Amino acid sequence: MTKYVITILAFLAALAGLLLWVGDDIMLSISSSATSGFFAFAPIELSWQFAIIASVFGVLGLIGLWSAFLWLWRLPRRVRSGVGLRRRNRALDAMEEALLAGAEGDVKKSRKKAEIARNLIGSTELGRVISALSAEAAGDSDVAVEHYQAMLESDKTRATGQRGLAQNMLATGDLPGAIEQSREAYTNNPEARWAFDTLFKAEVANFQWEDAAETLETGEGRKHVEKLIARRRRAVLTTAQADLLHDEGQFGEALELAVKANALAPEFAPATALAVKLYKLQGDPKAASKLIEKSWAHSAHPALSLAFLDLLEGADNKTRDKRLAALVKQAPDHRETKILLAEDHLRRDDAVQAWAVLRPLLREEDTPSSRLCVLAAQSEERLNNPTDARLWLQRAATAPREADWSDLDPSGESFDYTPQDWRRMVFSFGDTGELIHPRFDSRAPLRLPGVADLGEEPDAVAEIVAAKPAMQPDDPGVPPAKGNDLADRLDSLLDKPKR
Repeated sequence: MTKYVITILAFLAALAGLLLWVGDDIMLSISSSATSGFFAFAPIELSWQFAIIASVFGVLGLIGLWSAFLWLWRLPRRVRSGVGLRRRNRALDAMEEALLAGAEGDVKKSRKKAEIARNLIGSTELGRVISALSAEAAGDSDVAVEHYQAMLESDKTRATGQRGLAQNMLATGDLPGAIEQSREAYTNNPEARWAFDTLFKAEVANFQWEDAAETLETGEGRKHVEKLIARRRRAVLTTAQADLLHDEGQFGEALELAVKANALAPEFAPATALAVKLYKLQGDPKAASKLIEKSWAHSAHPALSLAFLDLLEGADNKTRDKRLAALVKQAPDHRETKILLAEDHLRRDDAVQAWAVLRPLLREEDTPSSRLCVLAAQSEERLNNPTDARLWLQRAATAPREADWSDLDPSGESFDYTPQDWRRMVFSFGDTGELIHPRFDSRAPLRLPGVADLGEEPDAVAEIVAAKPAMQPDDPGVPPAKGNDLADRLDSLLDKPKR
């Protein structure tokens, strides 16, 4: 505003200066050469000051008349624009209220406001989007799906409709429908991250391992998934496919895929265990042993130790010691390596060496796992300490279980996965690298391996674990070293020198 005032004042100052410079003694004479008619008039004399002022006001008058003409010309459009602005503001208010009502769960209000917004907006496409979003926010999925279906009719909203439909279908279990919608959207728009996520989840949920692997490869190329996560997910998918081929009796193809999965993620024990199993079927224990050694160096796992010990069955002591030393060398300080050594000592009936390996592990852990407690019980039994062995078994009943203790029954399958288990592993291991056996994850009943080695029948395990050490009437028992409770007695066992 200030610059306009300054401009006007400057113009007036310049005009005043001009008038003063011209003065009022210089005259302007206007005459006509016509002798008759309209243009014939007597000479007119004007002062230059008057002429300048008249010219200025004439120009200002013309500008005013032109401005008035333009204002009248634009008046109808301005009236329409004002009405449209008020209509748009009302539409925005209705859109806001519809979405807020949906977020609050007020289905009736959400529908009403969405209808008002749709009528005021004047855009069919935008009206459908608002109606679908508000219905979805209110939990009215049927109405939302109707609007998403209608969006497929317009090229402008087709992708939005596909996204809504795919996500709703995935949530309701319509996996083929979710795959169809998301795949088309991902093909048409390579940047649609949602389409990759939905398509991959739907294919995995539908147990389409090979298709999911192809989608994963495409998503990795488009940078929709991190390389590390993609590698682990691909390892699980490849192992699941190999497991399926194994069940169908196609052992050659299954072995090829299992070895490929192991190469993708050597730390993924199920792939290694399956490959070892297939190598055994082909009569190639050496290749199986090498594969276990490779995986053990990346992530020692109890299932691999079981598979390794199976490979050593029937081998002479020299061969057994050589192979065991090669495996231990891969991860000599790992907890699983030490447990494997303790188990091997127990198989040799060398309880003294077994206890020497177990004792540091028991001391390092504030609450030893049930697995360690059972191994301690086996050592005590072989050291002719039945009372101490019984105490360790009692503790094993309430001790925490190990999440990666994959097979609580050494005679069974280490990774007896169902398709649902593989589906879960794609994301649990693929995204976090965490491997928890379904038997542990589903809180299956605990079975204690090795109890039969203590001279008890398997059916009596529950009674052994639940019962307190039995005493004969004339048997005073073994007095506790530090206290009267089980915890103090077990602590004393760690301090007592072993024979």
